[in-house]
Amino acid sequence: MKVLTEERQQIILEQLKIHNIVKLHDLIPLTGASESTLRRDLQDLENCHKLLRIHGGAQNVISLHEEPALSQKAAVHINEKKLIGQTAASLVRNHEVIFLDSGTTIQFMIPYLIEHNDLLVITNSVDNASMLADYNVNTFIPGGKLKSSTKALIGANIIQTLEKYHFDRAFLGTNGFSIDAGYTTPDPEEAAIKSLAIKQSNQSYVLSDSSKFSQVSFSRFATLDEVPLITSRLSEKEANALKKITKITEAI
Repeated sequence: MKVLTEERQQIILEQLKIHNIVKLHDLIPLTGASESTLRRDLQDLENCHKLLRIHGGAQNVISLHEEPALSQKAAVHINEKKLIGQTAASLVRNHEVIFLDSGTTIQFMIPYLIEHNDLLVITNSVDNASMLADYNVNTFIPGGKLKSSTKALIGANIIQTLEKYHFDRAFLGTNGFSIDAGYTTPDPEEAAIKSLAIKQSNQSYVLSDSSKFSQVSFSRFATLDEVPLITSRLSEKEANALKKITKITEAI
C-alpha cells in the first residue's frame, strides 16, 4: 500500500510540473484512485510543502520570483495557445503598428500576421523577432539587455526607446492572472516594459491560457479592469467571476 501511495503522489507531482494546476477529476483516471484517496494524497503533499491545494485540485508551488524555462512553457497547452494566438491576430488590421511581448503564447499569433498588409511589429523578444523574420513581417527590435530565461530584452535602454513610440495595439503575455493580484510576472523589469507598452498603445490585450488563472507572481503590470483578456475556455464559475471585472474573449 505504501508503494501505491508513493506512486500516486509521484504521478500528481509529475502532472503539476507539466500543467502547474491539476484537477481531481483529471487525476482519477491517471491514478485509478478514488476522489477521497486523492484528497488525502493532496493533503499529505501540501503538508510536505510540495503543492498548494485549491478548489477541486492542486497548484504547483512556484516562488513568486521564479521564471519557468521557456522550453517548459512552450511544451504545455499547445492547442489552447494556437487558438488564442489566432483569435488575437484576427484583431489586427492592415497598416497597423503593433507591439508583441515575449512569451510562447504570443508566438502563436505570428503565422496569422501574414494575412495583414503593411504591418510594423515592435517586439522585445529575440525568439519572436526571429520568427517574424521567417514570415517576412516588417519588424523592429529595440536594444536592451538579453534575459536568457525568456529571451526577452529588458533594461533602461529599451524603456527609453519605447517611450518614444506609440502602437495601435499591444499583445502581452503573463505568468498569472487573478482577481485580486491582476496580471503578474516574476521580473520587475519585464513588468515595467509590459506596463509601458500598455501606456503607449491605443488598445492592449493580455494573452493567457486558463491554467494561469489564480496564479500570482512577484510584479503586477496591470489590473484586470485595465486590459482585456484573451484566454482558453474557462469554467462557468471562473468566467462569471472574471466578467465582472474585465472583458474576456474565450478562444474556442
